[in-house]
Amino acid sequence: MEEKNIPLLADGDQTEYLSRIRNHYSLLSDAEKRIANYILQNKTSIVDIPVKELAKKTDSSPATIIRFCQALGFKGYAELKFYIERELLSPFGEKEEINPNDSIKVLKQKIFQFQKQVIDDTQMVLNDEELEKAINAISKAQKIELYGEGGSGAIALTAFNILMQIGLPCQVHNDAFLQVMSASQLKKGDVAIGIAHSGRVINTLDALKVAREQGATTICITGYANSPITEYSDIVLYTSSKSSSMLSDMPAARISELCVISILQLGVVTRNYEKVMGNVKKVKQTFRLKRIY
Repeated sequence: MEEKNIPLLADGDQTEYLSRIRNHYSLLSDAEKRIANYILQNKTSIVDIPVKELAKKTDSSPATIIRFCQALGFKGYAELKFYIERELLSPFGEKEEINPNDSIKVLKQKIFQFQKQVIDDTQMVLNDEELEKAINAISKAQKIELYGEGGSGAIALTAFNILMQIGLPCQVHNDAFLQVMSASQLKKGDVAIGIAHSGRVINTLDALKVAREQGATTICITGYANSPITEYSDIVLYTSSKSSSMLSDMPAARISELCVISILQLGVVTRNYEKVMGNVKKVKQTFRLKRIY
């Protein structure tokens, strides 16, 4: 089915799974798009269709259906049907959209509610096994390089600050040439972390590609499944891809990325407590030199 014939979602059709299909549709493979189209056209009956039957109806395979579900951030077909059957609302439905006539009180409530929902969605799509892999790799790394540009570059700098505070050997690079230069110096046992909400920032992609070629473990933090950056990443950490027609996705993206960085930091701390807390104590002592008492 050609993309121009895709069934459109009605304004009130804001259940979680439909929002995810809409947000990720352009990144799906042709087979996954057939599955998405079938679900959009058969929302009321899909919960009664076994995975093998759905595969037959969409000219795909059970494995493709599982990959489709995972691309949307669900664990599998069973979890997708759980959301469909219960018609769970998406974190940011039409009723919560910003209105030009909203008072500052209402505007404040909507913004805070939206950001809370972004965090909840990030918690949902973030894979525990991938987090464990990332924490283990970072804990053992001889060198950690952080890459990001624009808003994600600011988060890369914050991640550098956070990881340095627990004594990890890391550097951050926002410049295009310094990114690939530093990546070319990595080796097996080192870690390269690329942060790109869209997953399409060419310089960050290039840095991870070079780092992987050198044998380093590559980790990406991105908001979109199957985005180009995932092709060069050994470990993929997904964040929320929620956005609003009247809100830039930048604040939501930054909050999601910060949540992931916080989990990585605390994961390293809990698994290397004695060593890390010694580093934290040293850092706190040096901070006293920069404060007036």
